[in-house]
Amino acid sequence: MVRLSALVCVQSGDAHLSDSLRSLGFCDEVVVVADRCTGGPSEVARQAGARIVDGIFPLASHRKSAGVEACSGDWILEVEPGERVDRALAWEIRAALQMRPAGDWFELPIDNYVGETLVRGGWIGALGPDRGVRLYRRGVKSWAADGEAVLSGISAGRLTGALRRSAGADVAALVEQVGRLATAQAQRLADSDRPGALPVALARGAADFLRSYLGRQGWREGRLGFLLAVLTALHPLLAQIRAQEILEARRLAHAAEAIRPAPLRRVAGARAG
Repeated sequence: MVRLSALVCVQSGDAHLSDSLRSLGFCDEVVVVADRCTGGPSEVARQAGARIVDGIFPLASHRKSAGVEACSGDWILEVEPGERVDRALAWEIRAALQMRPAGDWFELPIDNYVGETLVRGGWIGALGPDRGVRLYRRGVKSWAADGEAVLSGISAGRLTGALRRSAGADVAALVEQVGRLATAQAQRLADSDRPGALPVALARGAADFLRSYLGRQGWREGRLGFLLAVLTALHPLLAQIRAQEILEARRLAHAAEAIRPAPLRRVAGARAG
């Protein structure tokens, strides 16, 4: 039997973790990396019987690398907190691994839902990837400092079943999710002390809008596709501005600490007055 590990990286603001963990019962082990989590997510993972890696990870690459190191399986299935594996995909994954594939990694499609509506076009980046290398042999996937995945070996193909990802219960939840993603990205930028420049964020936002609306055919989704493109464009801008705010707050805190007067010490034997 090929041993399969599931890897889930979670932060304190992530929802749907319990649904994700329930869908991973077909795996031999589940490893949850809890980044700066207090209470909620860690307790959910503990109750589900997952192995927990607690810590503070400045970058997504640190988080995922720590998770891979904790996995003991021959293969790793990487799942985000808002994603679920249905029974058909679980069976397909197990069948593919038992056939001893010649390749080293599989690409999995990702179906993104807003509420109960499947939205196929317009998804890019952190807001909603529509595919990704999520099933791979242990040791063939790593991450660069900027979070980009680095693969070794050769592709084993693409599975037909898709991960089901919840992008939000409705449009309002989708907008809130963009804010959370931007805040998390801002924290990572501030921790690395590289918030970037505003013109660069604006240029990236414009490029992401075109990529979402035209390149990924968001226009096919009507008004929702246009909204996805706008939110995608706003993400780097919000992250850059928030990162600058975090760094400025830290500088002010350090400056206040530096000018704080030292506490007075009473000299032994000295007279009062």
